[in-house]
Amino acid sequence: MSNAITDGIHEKMIKRGGIRAELRAANALAIKQWRVEFSYPLSVLYFIVMPFLWFLPMFLAGTAVAGSPTSSVFETYTGTTDWITFIAIGSAFSGLAMSLFWGTGMAFRREQSVGTLETLMTTPMKRDTLVWGTMLHNVQHGGLGVVLQLTFSVLFFGATLNLWGVLPALGIVALAVIGMQGIVFAMTCIVLLAKQGWMIIEVISEVFLIIAPISYPIAVLPPILQFVSLGSPLTWSVDAFRSFLMYGLATPAVIQAVVSLVIIDVLFIAVGSLMFRYTERYVRSKGALEQF
Repeated sequence: MSNAITDGIHEKMIKRGGIRAELRAANALAIKQWRVEFSYPLSVLYFIVMPFLWFLPMFLAGTAVAGSPTSSVFETYTGTTDWITFIAIGSAFSGLAMSLFWGTGMAFRREQSVGTLETLMTTPMKRDTLVWGTMLHNVQHGGLGVVLQLTFSVLFFGATLNLWGVLPALGIVALAVIGMQGIVFAMTCIVLLAKQGWMIIEVISEVFLIIAPISYPIAVLPPILQFVSLGSPLTWSVDAFRSFLMYGLATPAVIQAVVSLVIIDVLFIAVGSLMFRYTERYVRSKGALEQF
């Protein structure tokens, strides 16, 4: 009798579908990764300390160049003399981007290393839910890093934030995640095909960070890179996120940034999803999932 009940439960689980089932699966993947990370105390300490250390070199370099918390030269490029807040917000957002690029991009490789990839690929959920579930964890992880880094910047470095811009800034984060997820899908394809795809992920992530206005305005980039940066979701995301946190609801040119970000998001997520689905089917057809 117990075997019949168990078999019935398994049949119901396999037949279960829809967006709610996929959301539950994605949430379970996020929780699993949190449990793994909290199993190692040093990883928790690293997570707390690193946001402070990432910003410190930028702060010291800026202080050496500007000589004060404000810079009139910086104002000619950005419209603000407050370079500390400009860099602090950009640096914090870059931490979220790196969490998504590396944490999600290498998710399949990590599961392969611990021997769970094939098991996950046979579970009754969509293949791309594996990527979205890992993304959910990394958004939570990277989001906490943004909060920590901005808190450190305000308390220890004199950055100033406009609290009226917090909620719209969170909306920008949501839009940013969609566009960057399209990039992550492409990175996942590289990992599935090349196995050791971390070199490519390193190059791609660094290129996106270089052309984004993280610690400097895109106006200082060569003209060709300025043009390329306009096609990056990270560029528009950082710019709009920073504008809301610096100027609040009175942020300039926000409509242009949001519209551009939405258009880029649609393109990136559509192309990235198609690439992932094709690559995942190709790899499974070749029996390459088990190849280490």
